[in-house]
Amino acid sequence: MEKPKVEKDHVDYASEMDILVPHEHRFSVLNRSFGSLVGAGLPLFSIGGGILRWVLYQILTDFHVQRGYRVAMTPAVASTELYKVSGHYDFYRENMYVFNIDEHEFAIKPMNCPFHVLIFANLLQKYRENVPLPYKIFELGTVHRYELSGALYGLMRVRGFTQDDAHIFTPSDYLHETVMATFQEMKEIYTKLFQLPFSEENIYLRLSMGDPEKIGEEFIGTKEEWENAEEALRGVAQEIKESEGMKYYEEKGEAAFYGPKIDVVMKFGEDEWQVGTIQFDFNLPRRFKLVDLVKEVGAAEDLYMVHRAYLGSIERFLGVYLEARKGRLPFVLNPVQVAVVAIRTGKEEVDRTIDNAVLLLREMLVGEGIRAVVVPADRTSLARKVRKFETTVRPSIQVYVGEKDLEKGEVPVKYYVLGEGHREKKIAFSSPEEIFHGVMEIIRELEAPVEELTGKKYRLYEDLQYMV
Repeated sequence: MEKPKVEKDHVDYASEMDILVPHEHRFSVLNRSFGSLVGAGLPLFSIGGGILRWVLYQILTDFHVQRGYRVAMTPAVASTELYKVSGHYDFYRENMYVFNIDEHEFAIKPMNCPFHVLIFANLLQKYRENVPLPYKIFELGTVHRYELSGALYGLMRVRGFTQDDAHIFTPSDYLHETVMATFQEMKEIYTKLFQLPFSEENIYLRLSMGDPEKIGEEFIGTKEEWENAEEALRGVAQEIKESEGMKYYEEKGEAAFYGPKIDVVMKFGEDEWQVGTIQFDFNLPRRFKLVDLVKEVGAAEDLYMVHRAYLGSIERFLGVYLEARKGRLPFVLNPVQVAVVAIRTGKEEVDRTIDNAVLLLREMLVGEGIRAVVVPADRTSLARKVRKFETTVRPSIQVYVGEKDLEKGEVPVKYYVLGEGHREKKIAFSSPEEIFHGVMEIIRELEAPVEELTGKKYRLYEDLQYMV
């Protein structure tokens, strides 16, 4: 008999916040589950999830462009000829979705890297030595990979997911500094966007190495190439250890089939999850003859390819984050950002004053692109309604407006700071506009880490009043 679930998991939080349509939920009039219609391992994001992902994608795109990455968009399907050249067809075929159309074999994209190689090769042929090296291509690329049905779980293990994926084409002279720079970029994303601690206490590195006995079977390349790449990887890990204090260990046989990698493992409470990854690749440049091409155009004498993803699978990262933070999100990503609670008294004139103040405050917040909702309550329903939105939509900021607050000229505000918990503040006012300015001051405080990351504010208003 299955044990009853005591604590909420990430699917519960995502459902309550309208981020995800859970597969097990029923489509009542069809008498079927949503999952049976969507398909196993394929997450269906709802409207709150659409807001979250749109804002997140804007932040990630700006972050990368500001750091010299070029943005790409690549097809969801390709001829298997591409994956035969890349080696995926021989070494990754069991994880690919392959099908035939008009007597030609195609595959749904399992990885973005072969497309980025084609883009880079085309640029080299067109612009030759004018192409700057290292050259960095970034894509929020959606991929599909087969997973056993028994392994599928919420957002953690899926068959379709999006990566914050980038590939850096670099001569060996720049390899070390390139990888060190990517590690610092990853640190910025974690600490400023997601406000996660990034230190030796909660992060360590796993060096996923090849297996010399399986080179040619499970790993492409020569023994010498693998030894050189793994030695370079150790040098980077050692420098990170010295500069950041982070420990690392090696794990034999866990490399990608095309090269060794650094996996960043983060501790969330008692659990550990592999999140970001930085991978060395000497195989794809050789298989696509990029080394010959850079020599031909006079751009460089050799070439490495660095694969890196800071969040990895965005779906999995969000699942891990929601579970670890118990449904709390950064202010900029939270679907419902502000709840303005109107505490009515039953006195017509007083309630009209309260309603006017609350509606004006919401209107001004909406005018700034803030996703604000109004929660009507009275003394008997207040605790229940607060408990409901605190355990479902989880607004980052709560503003309470009642008769006593209007008499005192001071409204209580409760807001959530990631890593700390709730803070409380009183906003003195003589007009609703002053309440607005006080709330905006808190909003600017919560937006500050992301603004520091890219120099921009991220606001997308959608009317989510129906959620409360």
